[in-house]
Amino acid sequence: MSRLLASLDSPPSGRERPIWFDAADYGRAKLLGGKAVPWNSPAELTAFFGKLQGMFHSDAVGVDVADVFAQRAADDEYLRAAMAARTRPGYALRTLLADEHARIAAAEAVRALAATSAAVPLILTAPAPARWLAAAAEQALSDPGPLYASQAETAAMYVADVLRTFGGLGVHGLLLDEGTVPVGDLINPESYRSVLNVADHYEWPVVIRTAAAAAWPHGSIAGVTAWLGTAAPSEPSGPWGIVAGAGFWDGADPPANADVVYVSVPAGADPEAVMHRIRGLG
Repeated sequence: MSRLLASLDSPPSGRERPIWFDAADYGRAKLLGGKAVPWNSPAELTAFFGKLQGMFHSDAVGVDVADVFAQRAADDEYLRAAMAARTRPGYALRTLLADEHARIAAAEAVRALAATSAAVPLILTAPAPARWLAAAAEQALSDPGPLYASQAETAAMYVADVLRTFGGLGVHGLLLDEGTVPVGDLINPESYRSVLNVADHYEWPVVIRTAAAAAWPHGSIAGVTAWLGTAAPSEPSGPWGIVAGAGFWDGADPPANADVVYVSVPAGADPEAVMHRIRGLG
C-alpha cells in the first residue's frame, strides 16, 4: 500500500482522520511578507514548509507545481512572448511546460521537500489539465475559449510529459485541482487518461479536487483513487474527502463519514484564531 493510502487509515498527525492543509497563501502573508514562495531556493523552501508543517501538522504536504511554472513565466518576458507566439488552444501550456529552467527548479524543489517530509506523504498538486491550459493562456494574454474534451486530452499529454520529471524523486501522490468549476462544466477525467497512466506507472494515487461539486460526480474512474468535493457522493466510488468551507474556521465540523478533510487557510486569517482552531482538532 502506498504511503498516501496508508495515511488515510493512520494519519501521521495522530488525528482520528487526516486533514490536508493548503496553507501556502497564509504562509506567504504571515511568514514571507507577501513575497512569493521561494521555489528556486531549496534551503529557504524547506524552512518555509517546515514552519508551516510545525503550525498545522498537515497529513500531506502538497507541492504546487503550477506555481513554480507560473513564477517562471512571470519573471521571464521572453517565455511569455514564446507562449503567446501562437493562438491555438494549448500552445501556451505546451511552451510553458517545456521550459527547462522551470522543470529543473520544480524537480529540485520536490527533491528537497521529499528529503524533509519524514513520514508525511508528499503530493504533487496541479490544476487539472484543462484548467492549466486556461491558466497558461491567461498568462500569455490569450483567450482559450470554451474547453472541450479534445482540448483536455491534448493538455493532458503536455502535463503527463512534465510529470515524468518527478519520477523517482520521492513523490507519493498526485492531486488534480478542478477549482470552482460547476459540476455541469466539469470534464470527465477519462480525458486526462495520459496523466492517469503516468501516475499509475509511478504508483502515485490520483486524487481529484472539486471546490464546487460533490465528490465522485462521474462515478468510478479507472486510475482515480479518491475525490475531494464539497459534499458526500451520491454513490461512493472509492475514498472521498470534504473540501471544507469558510465555516470550518468558525468551528463547523466536516461530515463524520468523510475519509479526509481538505482545508484552505485564508491569507488574511487571524493567527490566534487559526491556532485556536488547530489546537481544537487534537
